[in-house]
Amino acid sequence: MSADPPARSPRPHWIVWLFAAVGFLGFLAIIALAVTVLGEDRPYRPAQVAGEHKEVVFTLGDPQDLAGTNLMSLDVDASAGRGGSSPYSRGEEDRRNILLLDKATGASRRILPDNLRRIRTARFLPAKTSIRTGTEAMDDALLGDKATDEGSPAAYYLLEIDQGTGSEARDVLAGTLADGRQGIVMRGIDGIDSVWMQSPTRFGLIVRERLGLFYRIVDIPSLKVVQSRRIEVG
Repeated sequence: MSADPPARSPRPHWIVWLFAAVGFLGFLAIIALAVTVLGEDRPYRPAQVAGEHKEVVFTLGDPQDLAGTNLMSLDVDASAGRGGSSPYSRGEEDRRNILLLDKATGASRRILPDNLRRIRTARFLPAKTSIRTGTEAMDDALLGDKATDEGSPAAYYLLEIDQGTGSEARDVLAGTLADGRQGIVMRGIDGIDSVWMQSPTRFGLIVRERLGLFYRIVDIPSLKVVQSRRIEVG
């Protein structure tokens, strides 16, 4: 009598094959994801440079071309360094200077002589009257912080700077981009609510100072307030 044939191993159930296939595809997906992530460009990180005092590190960022010029502006922000920290909360802007870079020559200059005071706002304006008549009257020279009228070359700058006394009082610095001539035109104000070009050489401003509201005109060639009128609100 012949011997019985050897028993065959049972074939894996189709569900087993299904799970194996799904697992293999999942493994391939993880590898593909890792390759994609590693192959992507790393996110932009502003360049950091050390200041004169090693406990403060300055971060360069927010590059912006100034309309109609070869100049680019870059913010110089203070951040924590070794053994020190910024006096402002995390995420709060701590702009200490603005660097102006000539893209044609590489020459650069700082607007402020040092990085000790905080810049609250910075405005770049053209040498162009921005007053319109009738229903079109508006401030079209200033669109926001560091903004300019895109149709006209930037010619001037106007900065609000902390006095550095621990109070909210600010000084106002006005200057000319072409030659860097500048000066403090107001001290100890509470803030500027509006700016426009009264003429090609004069700023018009609405200013808050000591709980009062004022209309003022700043003459740029002389770097002086040439007109000031209190605005009665009640």
